[in-house]
Amino acid sequence: MTSKIRKTFAHPLPDRIFVDASHTCASGKNSGIERVVRSLLAEFGLSCASDGLPVPQPVTHHAGQFFRIENQVEEQFTHIASLEANVRRKLPSWYLRLAERICKSLNSRKLRKWLLPEAGHLGLFKVPHNLYDSWIRRNLRFHSRAVVPTTEDLFLLPDAYWTKRGVWKASAAARAQGATIATLIYDLIPLTHPQYVGTKRKEGFRRYLHQAIEHSDLIVAISRTVQEDVEAYIRDHRCQFKRVPAEVQHFTLGAELSLVQGEVRPAVLDLFSAEAAVRNQKNPYLMVATFDPRKNHHYLLDAFDLLWRDRSDVRLCLIGRVGSLCEDVIQRIRNHPALNKQLFAFYDIQDSELQHCYQTCRGVIFPSIVEGFGLPIVESLWFGKRTFASNTPIHREVGKTDCVYFDLESPSSLATEIEKWELIADMPAIQLPTRRPTTWTESSKQLMTHCLNTYRTLRTDSDRVHNKAA
Repeated sequence: MTSKIRKTFAHPLPDRIFVDASHTCASGKNSGIERVVRSLLAEFGLSCASDGLPVPQPVTHHAGQFFRIENQVEEQFTHIASLEANVRRKLPSWYLRLAERICKSLNSRKLRKWLLPEAGHLGLFKVPHNLYDSWIRRNLRFHSRAVVPTTEDLFLLPDAYWTKRGVWKASAAARAQGATIATLIYDLIPLTHPQYVGTKRKEGFRRYLHQAIEHSDLIVAISRTVQEDVEAYIRDHRCQFKRVPAEVQHFTLGAELSLVQGEVRPAVLDLFSAEAAVRNQKNPYLMVATFDPRKNHHYLLDAFDLLWRDRSDVRLCLIGRVGSLCEDVIQRIRNHPALNKQLFAFYDIQDSELQHCYQTCRGVIFPSIVEGFGLPIVESLWFGKRTFASNTPIHREVGKTDCVYFDLESPSSLATEIEKWELIADMPAIQLPTRRPTTWTESSKQLMTHCLNTYRTLRTDSDRVHNKAA
């Protein structure tokens, strides 16, 4: 049967579609961007084949070229990703004991970060990790096939490029051969809220954004709000660009986590217990976010400190990797009197464990100050959970009328909403959100439709110019 997409884009269609996953393929992190890239790759493999389109192939880049991620390279990237996910698990017990003894005796937080890095960080092991990563990429030509771009190729760049910007050299080379380049933009937060990243990262992000604008035929934002931000930025800085994208669009991120089979560690199973009600114990509320100032963990802890003054049966679990500029909140958690009683934290959760937490939590809270989308909101709604979100325009766009919104100016606003929910949460007739959020299948098709639209427009215009010249 001819698919709807194939009918819509009967001519022309790309011969090949490539998805650059250079960062995600070697990353042990499970933050929003990695979840987006992995979900898109998984869905493209299914939906494009059923729609009669070329199945997108994952690629990486090095020295101005794209290379296919084939079996041997994929295994090597998986190995270094496992190191980043939690390097402590790879270290021998004698080292852990010795490092712990040294850190305690010297009482140095900086030394602990280097010798005993948190999950998602490498500390002093960053040097061998980066050397191995560099070795893999330098030897790509021996273990992978280089992509020779043509005018019939479409390249999608959905990964994180603001710290490692080598993709633009490969992108420029592909575009010079007539290939179409589509780039995902997640947000402009380092420019709109530089207080959360610092001057150096702000300027680095600005350079990344300018490269993305100049080297892309299409920019696709992850929300309408971000699309409008990108369009305004291009309009306000037009004189600084040699060229700009033909189009700026947006699509909606999917909500469901990939239902994966995998182990859930006993500590997570015990905390998020399916039998909690039998023991007259309530499962924790859940926050899923990187530990980062704009995610607003201090506000959430302030709200629960208010709750814990009057009641001891409300529990909270924080899930996310340790990010930057967050040492104060990490120390607050570690020194909190409710830690491992009413307050819990996991810094290295895997997909199977995150899925279990969403399924069994009492509710999900997302107090972030600024976002490009807010993936935990739709993930929470997908699992039918009571979802509490800070009252910001982007959260209203994403959560619509299905969330309980609270005021960021006052932690008591959230505490009051939690109290209200505690009064009715266990009632049999309680109504939870019923709207079905966008699936990753639908999301990937929205994104691919934008890419194909731009590819078709550029190819049609190119053919017209060619025919006119002939």
